[in-house]
Amino acid sequence: MVNLFILIILQQFDLYYLPDDNVLDRFKADVTNFKLVWKGYSKDFDGYKIRGDDLMKFVMDLKGDLGMSNMKNDKKGRERDLIIMNLQA
Repeated sequence: MVNLFILIILQQFDLYYLPDDNVLDRFKADVTNFKLVWKGYSKDFDGYKIRGDDLMKFVMDLKGDLGMSNMKNDKKGRERDLIIMNLQA
């Protein structure tokens, strides 16, 4: 019964006291977007990995803060940024 009371208080806090653009909502949206895009690129490997050749396209398809679609630099610059990240295949 106490857990139900705490749940109701947390829901009310989430509804009325957190700003519309809070970190948790952005995180949920980013994770959902990542899973959706990952699913498209990893279907050949049952969701475990993607091809190294598809990495640039994958990162470009991600929206928001996770992706590089809103970056203004050219393709070479984006490739350089991926190399700096040292992502291993």
